[in-house]
Amino acid sequence: MVAILQSRRSYHRGLLPAFFALFLAFAASSAQTGSGAPGCPIEIQSLKDAAPFSDLAKEKQAKVLHALSDDIAEMAEVDLTGAYSRHGAYRNYFDWHLEFKVVPVATSTEELLLIRYHSNTMCGTDDNCPVWIVRTTRAGGKTSAQSMVPWQEELGTSAGGGWGVGVLPNAGSEYPDLIVLTHLSSTQTGLACYRESKHNYRRVDCSPDCTRLLEHSNDQDDGK
Repeated sequence: MVAILQSRRSYHRGLLPAFFALFLAFAASSAQTGSGAPGCPIEIQSLKDAAPFSDLAKEKQAKVLHALSDDIAEMAEVDLTGAYSRHGAYRNYFDWHLEFKVVPVATSTEELLLIRYHSNTMCGTDDNCPVWIVRTTRAGGKTSAQSMVPWQEELGTSAGGGWGVGVLPNAGSEYPDLIVLTHLSSTQTGLACYRESKHNYRRVDCSPDCTRLLEHSNDQDDGK
């Protein structure tokens, strides 16, 4: 009986990463997925060429990891790697598989980072990897970091899973609007649109112009 229960527990634990990956894709596809057009002056940034997290300054690395500490704990519960690793070992694995890309912002004291967890246990075959939007600030000789998406059940502060991010100027903010792009099929991409407000990136409806431009443009921009 004990063996049967252990087998069932392992089976269900093994299903969690697949369900989590599907949840990320579903969360991104409430409006479906290029370069810009007049009604959608977007710049697509692929995350497949993101830099290794280790390239960040050590102080920034430490602050970003602290900002993501609750997310890391949450990820350990659904990531297949976490099921077979002790806490410290999983933390090292997670850190080692992080990547980042800098998004320009209209402020000299802050930096906007897209943090990507590039692990085959969570990204799937289409590179729909979990992405976080993180702001780092330098003031008084010290660096701080904030994960800018408010906590969401099942997602933590992640903006969802995607292979790339669309960046659009926002005249009302120092921060651009961001669209996380999720590969759904060879002809369809999911969109998760975010806009900054009071130092948080909140999910908003995607504009009709961007939806029309991006929803069936998957293959030409993600390099598939």
